[in-house]
Amino acid sequence: MGQNPFGVDVSPVEGIDINVIPAWHMTDANGENITGKDVKIAVLDTGIDFRHEDLSDRRYTPSVKAAFINQEFSLTDVIYNETMLHGTKVAGILAATAGNGKGVRGIAYNAKLTAYHKDNTVFSYLTKHQDINTINASIALDSSYVYSPDKESYFEAMFENGIPFIRAAGNEYTGVSFHDGTVYPLNCVSVKADCQFNQTSSFNRGRYVITAGALNSMGKKSSYGSTGAHLWVTGMGGEFGYNGNKNSSAAIVTTKYSHEPYEYQDLRDRDTPWRKNKDKYKDRRYYTHIMNGTSSGAPTVTGVSALIIQAKPDVTVPQIRYILASTANSDTSPGWSGLKYSAVKSKVSAYGGSTITHDPGWFTNGAGLRFSNRYGFGVVNAAAAVSKALYCEEDEYCSRRAELPSDYVSTNDTPCSLDDGGKNITCSFTDFESTDNYGPSRPLMEIEDIAVNLSSLVYDGNTDSGKCVQAANANQNGIAHANSLLQIEMKSPEGTMSLIKSVYANWDFNARTMHNERPSFSYDSNFMIYTSAFYAERASADDSFILNIKSECPIDVDNLNRSIRIRIGGYAL
Repeated sequence: MGQNPFGVDVSPVEGIDINVIPAWHMTDANGENITGKDVKIAVLDTGIDFRHEDLSDRRYTPSVKAAFINQEFSLTDVIYNETMLHGTKVAGILAATAGNGKGVRGIAYNAKLTAYHKDNTVFSYLTKHQDINTINASIALDSSYVYSPDKESYFEAMFENGIPFIRAAGNEYTGVSFHDGTVYPLNCVSVKADCQFNQTSSFNRGRYVITAGALNSMGKKSSYGSTGAHLWVTGMGGEFGYNGNKNSSAAIVTTKYSHEPYEYQDLRDRDTPWRKNKDKYKDRRYYTHIMNGTSSGAPTVTGVSALIIQAKPDVTVPQIRYILASTANSDTSPGWSGLKYSAVKSKVSAYGGSTITHDPGWFTNGAGLRFSNRYGFGVVNAAAAVSKALYCEEDEYCSRRAELPSDYVSTNDTPCSLDDGGKNITCSFTDFESTDNYGPSRPLMEIEDIAVNLSSLVYDGNTDSGKCVQAANANQNGIAHANSLLQIEMKSPEGTMSLIKSVYANWDFNARTMHNERPSFSYDSNFMIYTSAFYAERASADDSFILNIKSECPIDVDNLNRSIRIRIGGYAL
């Protein structure tokens, strides 16, 4: 509505919302309003304060007990470390109780919540559909479990059991969290491109994860929100709230803690007009107005997913992905022109001064869907998503996704060739074969997901450049610089071009380092890097996908050809 009770300088823009109120007035097959009723949400985070007046009715206990489930914390704990309130803030966005005259209302306000502590949860517990319908992970685990086959198998089990794993994209757009940030060239900031490539983490990769970005109250990407080809959709994140600066704008209001603010530090809310308003203090004391980050964007998407699940209880993860993507508001949607932005380009000296694209902006893929690395398929639209879920069987794309996709892998030998001494690699992938034992082996496919395996990407040690010798020998500084100056693009048979990794996105992955640190990992292992841009496009077994890699340091193309390939998760047509 454009209201500004926060004391910020830049007021919210009217109409920038997820259209959730109409969704609450729709009804499911039982005649119940769509409010997330009895949908079970696992919150993988820092724990939840279920003593809170707006969350006490939302708690449920899974059938399997464990110390890391619904783990309680004390006031002393919060005084020592206030960040443990993060999960409570997420919980309010998801499912704060409605109609009690207190605080806020969650997106899925009749859903049930269980807290799984991020630091010690056994991931196998997250795969049980009888206990969990959807998972929200607003957690900074970018560099965790990067190459763990066990963790990958748990993600796969969630996917197969119909449990969407919805993940915050990260907040590294203008900074670097991996390793020592001083070794990275931050050219990304000056050209307004993403600073960190987040697909090194299994938490941000693949068909098993729905990655959520963040929007601010002015209807643009939140300043901190990480971007990338793996992004799926965008939720509400806001900015940083009141901070006394002339450009401050609103963040998210949600549940905070069941204790009076003066009993602990009340970080960042404490000295703001919102908290210091004596007339409103009693109403606001257990709440915050400065929740932000993709940690807010993710529960926005998870809340909408809970509404979808109530509307269609047998919904699969591919159907949820389709419903979110096909109903999201893009730059061409009425009232959402603020999402428009131009392609980001600059001249890069390491590539001889050539003009390089850091972000292609919005484009329409071969399936007619709008996509950008900044917003994914767009901002979630709750009412449109619920409506699509209620009539899923009438939509051929939605009904097809009642089944899980089959896998098809490119089989042509030595797909990659080099130019410019290994600094420009072109790979052509074709001859796709089914890896399953049923259905046609070489069909016309509709793409659900697509990834390229880069486990065999290493630098060529035969070079005179000191920096590149360091990179080839896995010296950390050399890798940091060489990997940031690495650009990866892919073109689909339908002509869609996807920028998978920007030249200035800092990337900590290096195959030789990985082999040294994790002997069980080989060049024949999977390290799948994804793009969402080709979603729902069609390709035949004989079509070609073209991958281009530009690098400041020469790449060993013979080693690259050992195991590089494309894997398509798709539906035979």
